Amino acid sequence: KRIEDSSKPYVAAIMGTCLGGGLEVALSCHYRVAVDNASTVLSAPEVMLGLLPGAGGTQRLPPLVGLPDALDMMLTGKNIKSSKAK
Repeated sequence: KRIEDSSKPYVAAIMGTCLGGGLEVALSCHYRVAVDNASTVLSAPEVMLGLLPGAGGTQRLPPLVGLPDALDMMLTGKNIKSSKAK
């Protein structure tokens, strides 16, 4: 919440795997930049254990990617390639 509410801009630079809590921190940043290569993936794998993203991911993801894609990520735990990420 402190990152999201900060008056200073925060930028998340994503290269490689960005999973679970790391994804939620990236979602709280004002801007996100991801490297477009095969090893860069975004995911919420905790849902495969029956857990929901707990650091605000369920509230931050839908406005950024749209409700259908957000539900797909949050309910299945699928890896999303950086080329597909918006």
